Amino acid sequence: MTEGAQKRMGFSAIGGREAKAEKILAILAAADSPLKPADRVLDLGCGSGEIAARLAKLAQVSCADAIDQRTQGKELPFHLVRDTLPFADGAFDIVVSNHVIEHVSEPAIHLREVRRVLRPGGIAYLATPNRWWPWEFHARLPLLHFLPTELFSRLAMRWGRLTEPVQLLSLGQLKGLAGSLFDIDVWHPRLLHEPGRYALQVSTAVGGMLRLIPQSLLHASAGLQPTLILLLRAR
Repeated sequence: MTEGAQKRMGFSAIGGREAKAEKILAILAAADSPLKPADRVLDLGCGSGEIAARLAKLAQVSCADAIDQRTQGKELPFHLVRDTLPFADGAFDIVVSNHVIEHVSEPAIHLREVRRVLRPGGIAYLATPNRWWPWEFHARLPLLHFLPTELFSRLAMRWGRLTEPVQLLSLGQLKGLAGSLFDIDVWHPRLLHEPGRYALQVSTAVGGMLRLIPQSLLHASAGLQPTLILLLRAR
């Protein structure tokens, strides 16, 4: 579901997935929760399987998606999923939801299910495009996604820019949905400040300019940055 949509629309999901896995690992390590061999990990919306295959070198990884389109990690356990997840309560130590929540019909159910399958104290890595960033990555159009969600998706699908509805969320909306379930740690401003530390490839000049921006300013503008990245710790 998610990977296919991103691949069709040119959203950089295939070639960059291994780099995204390194980013996830770097964030978990920086959060004092490095991946360990005994960790039970769910890659929810695993797509091509590249992230899962990388994480499986360090932990016990299961894959889940609406369809199986893996090109890597085919030896890993796979589960077909829709809104509810076929796992026991507390089955995982870590859940990865990487650019998935904008594709589900009910983001609140997605988050509740992620919380349910996490053990208390477990961590969900969640990344999604920011609704308030002016360029929409799936439809490759500026500003149109500022319209009401249903109208944006309907127009973009009519014009052949989307193959399925996309429901973009703001940082405030994510916090509102997740706040009763998780302790929330916002990470994307830290990545902008030190991209090299988190496996993000930028030029030396760009990296130097980003380091000059005060961290307080980056955190204050977190709701306006292109990609939202949160660590959600299950209560």
